[in-house]
Amino acid sequence: MIKVVYIAGYNRSGSTLLDRMLGQVEGYVSVGEVRQIWARGLAQDQACGCGVPFQRCQFWRAVLQQAYGPLDPDRVARMLRLARSVACIRTVPQLAWPRLRTAAYARRFQEFAGALEQLYGSIHQVGGGRIIVDSSKSPSYCLLLAQMPFLELYIVHLVRDSRAVAYSQQRPKRKPEIYWADQRMKVMGPSRTAFTWVLTNALLHLLERHPHYLRVKYEDFASNPRETVIRIAAASGHYPDTLPFLKERSVWLGEAHTVSGNPIRFEQGWMKVAPDLEWQDKLDKAHRRLVSAVTAPLLLKYGYL
Repeated sequence: MIKVVYIAGYNRSGSTLLDRMLGQVEGYVSVGEVRQIWARGLAQDQACGCGVPFQRCQFWRAVLQQAYGPLDPDRVARMLRLARSVACIRTVPQLAWPRLRTAAYARRFQEFAGALEQLYGSIHQVGGGRIIVDSSKSPSYCLLLAQMPFLELYIVHLVRDSRAVAYSQQRPKRKPEIYWADQRMKVMGPSRTAFTWVLTNALLHLLERHPHYLRVKYEDFASNPRETVIRIAAASGHYPDTLPFLKERSVWLGEAHTVSGNPIRFEQGWMKVAPDLEWQDKLDKAHRRLVSAVTAPLLLKYGYL
């Protein structure tokens, strides 16, 4: 069985940093958002976390060669269509309740599952047999992986205060993975952020009964990263002797071959870790009231109210 720690949750919740930190633990390998390998990695050839274009990265070249052999554009396009049609918001009912699957969907599901078995098996081998850290975040993709018999899945449901997320979504960030142009991450208004934050976290509650489900709050993780890393490692049956890359308020990040994620995936060396609470002073009051109202039930459930 291949062990995968899957970080699930909404955007701007610290998933990339948590992925990178877990990847520093002996016995783990950080690979970022694996579900984006077809679109952002192979189709668009965005930069790997190591800084080189994805298709030139030696790690991913070895993974893909071992998994599939030579990949022609038609095969990549086929896999991209499968990824978009098997694991997305509209297919959640069929993922969660197999009896609802149509014959056509069941065929696509089996084909994509076979491709994923080859992919994760190859990542596991090229990565030295270590536990894979996948920060794809998507609830639908998580539902898909939870049904893969070749995986031993450990789900980390990472949540962050919706008001903090709404503020962060209004701040454009440069996308260094688009190395051929100066592009920025899309900004999102407070109402849309609130709705999609609720939808994403509510869908992840479908996995609460999974035998390896763990909920982690961003604020706790950023305040005490060492405790969070130990907690997740223990939940996945791994007990590291030491964590030399972690100090009380800082972490050492080495090179990682991450497919996609926040721009922090390109950073290396020592960096400070602390909760980003700027939103408490700078988030527009009307936006704060709107987001609080829409997300109140889950804010209460997670202990934010």
